[in-house]
Amino acid sequence: MDDRFYMPEWQEAQQQIGFAQAVRHGNMLRLSGTASMGDGFVSVHAGDFEAQLRHVYGAIGRTLDHYGVGFEAIVRETMYVTDMDALAAAIPLRRSFYGDGTFPAATAVEVRRLLLPELLVEIEVDAALPG
Repeated sequence: MDDRFYMPEWQEAQQQIGFAQAVRHGNMLRLSGTASMGDGFVSVHAGDFEAQLRHVYGAIGRTLDHYGVGFEAIVRETMYVTDMDALAAAIPLRRSFYGDGTFPAATAVEVRRLLLPELLVEIEVDAALPG
C-alpha cells in the first residue's frame, strides 16, 4: 500500500510544486529533500548552517514520527550542501540525531545552489518501516 504525507505547514506549496514530503511504499519510506523552510514554505535561518541543519533534522524527525519510527529507521541519507567545510564543522550536530550510532549509508554532495539562494543544506532520507 502506498500513501503520501504532506507537512501541514508546507502542504499548499507541496501541492503547487508537485511533491509529497514522504511516500510509503511497502515497508520503505522515502522522504523528499528537506530544507530549512518555515510556515508557508519560506526559508528560515538564512546564513546559519547549524540552525538550518537543526531545522531540517527536526522536520525529518516529525515526518518519521508520523510513521511511528525515529532516526534509527533511516537506512540511507543524501545531504546536499553549499559549503562542505560548514558540514565538516557540523558533524557532531549531525551525529547527535543518530543517538547510539545506528548510522545510515550516507552521501554528502556540495552543490552550487539549492532551491532558494539562502538555503545551505537539504537532506533526503530513506527509512525502513516495521513489517
